[in-house]
Amino acid sequence: MLKTMRDNLKSLSWVLWLVIAAFILLAFVGLGPMSGPSGTYAATVGGEEITQNELQRAYRGLEQQYRSMFGEQYSAEMAEQLGVYNQAMERLINNKVMLIEARRLGLRVSDEELREVVREDFSVDGRFVGQEQYRMALRNQGFTPASYEEARREDLLMSKMYQILLQNLYLSEADVEQAYREQVERATIDYLLLPQSRFGEQARASEQELERYLAEHPDEFRLPAQRRVAYLLVDRARMADEVEVPEERLRAYYEENSAEFEQPEQVEARHILLRTGDRSVEEARGEIERLRQRIAGGADFATVAREVSEDPGSAVRGGDLGFFSREQMVPEFAEPVFAAEEGELVGPVESPFGVHLVEVTGRRPAGRQPFEEVRDSIRATLAADELEEAVRRRAAEVVAELREGEPTVEAMRRVAEASPALEVQETRPFGLQEPVVGLGRVAAFNQAAFGLEPGRVSEPVEVPRGQAILLVQESLPERDATLADVEPQVRRQVELEKRQRLAREAMQAAAAEAKQSGDLAAAAAELGVEVQQAGPFAASGAVPGLGVVPDLTRQALSLDEGQIGGPVDTPQGPVLFQVTARQRMDPAQLATQRDQVREQLASQRGSQVLGALLQQRREELEVSYSPQVVDRLGATPTAVP
Repeated sequence: MLKTMRDNLKSLSWVLWLVIAAFILLAFVGLGPMSGPSGTYAATVGGEEITQNELQRAYRGLEQQYRSMFGEQYSAEMAEQLGVYNQAMERLINNKVMLIEARRLGLRVSDEELREVVREDFSVDGRFVGQEQYRMALRNQGFTPASYEEARREDLLMSKMYQILLQNLYLSEADVEQAYREQVERATIDYLLLPQSRFGEQARASEQELERYLAEHPDEFRLPAQRRVAYLLVDRARMADEVEVPEERLRAYYEENSAEFEQPEQVEARHILLRTGDRSVEEARGEIERLRQRIAGGADFATVAREVSEDPGSAVRGGDLGFFSREQMVPEFAEPVFAAEEGELVGPVESPFGVHLVEVTGRRPAGRQPFEEVRDSIRATLAADELEEAVRRRAAEVVAELREGEPTVEAMRRVAEASPALEVQETRPFGLQEPVVGLGRVAAFNQAAFGLEPGRVSEPVEVPRGQAILLVQESLPERDATLADVEPQVRRQVELEKRQRLAREAMQAAAAEAKQSGDLAAAAAELGVEVQQAGPFAASGAVPGLGVVPDLTRQALSLDEGQIGGPVDTPQGPVLFQVTARQRMDPAQLATQRDQVREQLASQRGSQVLGALLQQRREELEVSYSPQVVDRLGATPTAVP
């Protein structure tokens, strides 16, 4: 990843040079020791800590990657669906396991190796950016040279560990040939898909069938220990209207935290960039001079920037860079721009990214931001803090009030009537590891419910909407389910199996005739479906229109043109197919690419071996999680892989 970013450096918006350094850090963030107060661990692996700071950096790094992939589509909901937090935690644990194993094997990274890689990380056009730019980039990301270099050293140590795995792999000639065959061989097919949904009415299950299936498969539907609770919710959103921050508190915060609002001198500017990769510096300077004359003659700067600027990040905005400080830019750019007057055209300006024409459009002197500019942000900060405190305070008051008498659901409802910010909810039975309807997966809520004595209310529990106070209504032991408990699940399974069986039987009858006659169209007419086409596809690829169906691809790549294969079960229904074209391996081509294929196969096998090693060592090393991580992961430590 680091090499890719370095190779693509020139194609990135030049003004984001410092962000590039941030991306480099985030590519392996969390590997080195981070500063942070004691007790802020996220997890421990073999007694070695992963800090909350490391976890947050790893999370932000993954978010950056996903934002670059999905753009504006990336959201908090997508992050939840992708399990970004879980991915970050897993990555850090695996990294820690690799480092422990590397040290156990006596591996080390020399100072010279480290220096060479760090220089490569922070080079532009083959030149190191310089110590000052290096320190500034690290400082902006919360690193010192020492902490960054230690993180990078560990990154290299893990790379050495991986290289050792590759060196110890044995790959036979047959392995290489099979890998090449899977890469290049292709099949194209005509196929019939008989949707199992067609048999929905015929697959309706009677109650007797459901009872019989449940009796034959009791373990599939056995219910875990469960709790059914009522809880009183102190709703954060509803309490927001009750929180007011007086003007004097806003001003007091502004005065007491004046350093927070200090800003360096800033310039607002827009620019046109011409890169020097495909043209010489002299050619770029000549073009910039002509653009300068065109703009001085009355052409609109923003329009020209949209037409010709080669900085894609700012060109769409008419070259607008917004306000920036001197430290945010490389010196070659910052010095002439900060020396210019508002409204002045500056350029040609040379920088490591090319040649620029710049128009200064505004200036801000160094100093404290005016109170009026920051009032709303101060209000939001103080209101959020006050709201959390108000929610906790109200929840504590509710607990005290409920404990004065006999806690019941009726008592909870009476308390809730006093405020629109309070409401009472009753849950369905849920297990320790199961989500709660209306709340989702909140590990602390489930743990409180399973640790609560009958007739007692819990301490307040943080949930997404605020604070919850629980009262257990029913404790159910682990038990065999009755049909009433699991009727929807049993019905889905029974009717699914019936649809699959009916579709398979119909397809098998048509397949027997098709294989005898070699006529796929006749089978399609008999079944009332259309002949469809798919391909070419490879052994490891998806079949267009059907998805990943290993049995089908394996059969198709073992048949000759004209042969019929199947039926093959797919999630949509059974498939019968006829091979219409085959692309086979050319031994002569393999001879010219054998080394490349061997290298690719070694990398693939190395990843598999590494995965197995990590799994084994994780089982041997004790992995534990902080309560905060357990709550966020939505599982108890023993349930986290």
